Amino acid sequence: MIWFFIFQVFFGVVAFLYFFRQRRHVKQHEYLQEYVRVTRPKNTKSIQQVVDLRSLIGYSVTGKIYNTWLNQLDQLGAFPRIKLMIFIVLMYYCGYFFNENFLRSDNQIINLLFIIVGLFVGYQYLQGKQEKDFEDTFPVALNMMTSAVSSGESLTQAIAYVGSALEGRVAQEFTTMAKRLQLGEAPEDVFRKACARLPYPMFYFFVITLRANIERGGQLRDIIQRLNKLMFNIRSVEKKKSALTAEARTSAKIVAAVPFLFLIIMRFFSPENFDFIMSDPKGRLLLYYMLVSETVGIVIVWGLMRSAR
Repeated sequence: MIWFFIFQVFFGVVAFLYFFRQRRHVKQHEYLQEYVRVTRPKNTKSIQQVVDLRSLIGYSVTGKIYNTWLNQLDQLGAFPRIKLMIFIVLMYYCGYFFNENFLRSDNQIINLLFIIVGLFVGYQYLQGKQEKDFEDTFPVALNMMTSAVSSGESLTQAIAYVGSALEGRVAQEFTTMAKRLQLGEAPEDVFRKACARLPYPMFYFFVITLRANIERGGQLRDIIQRLNKLMFNIRSVEKKKSALTAEARTSAKIVAAVPFLFLIIMRFFSPENFDFIMSDPKGRLLLYYMLVSETVGIVIVWGLMRSAR
């Protein structure tokens, strides 16, 4: 029953983290809508927006899950399903080894927990890697596109040029967009699919700029330059925030890792105390208190770090 309670607490924490992440995305989307509303000319009486943001970010729950699944397979590279199966089997045996040497509890529950935690950590790692690649490549893509548009090339040709000159996930997406536009696919559908594969606010701004230029015209070069400058300022603020919170984040990681490192050391240097914590009912109360308090503390610190402005 205790392990079932811990299992429920774990799923509650995962659901909270997912809800917090989705809430942050919704706030970013609301900011886009507020930006369009505030910057709209005051003498305009029409209630229609230049670009319908819901066509870019308004997916159903099943659509979001399906797009996330396809993005993860794409990030895994060649033979993604085989890699995923190997990873799941590896997590299963890691859970079995950890349980036999440390916890000595129900193998099925521990193995399932290891698989779930491994998939969650792997998902976060792939998302962080793709986001970092986007932040490093996208400003270069904007500069190249500005140069191409300034030289007199059309929008489709500029997108194709960026895709052929760069490498990485952003370049692949620009190439895909150019090919679909050249084949005559509707720009709205092309950009909506691109936003599903690159779900970042700055890419939304970029797509809004392109769609507004296609539908209403305007100086695309100046707008892209301003967008690039805006992105540079945002990255500067993010790096400054990361530098200011680096000490607190490092301290939180060290404090969170100390109890688990202490248990591992105790397993080899003090087996009698380790057996008391793992086997004795009174000792297990200490273990459960440590797990719950560590989880609550990590969630609180993580929420404070995410809410820093």
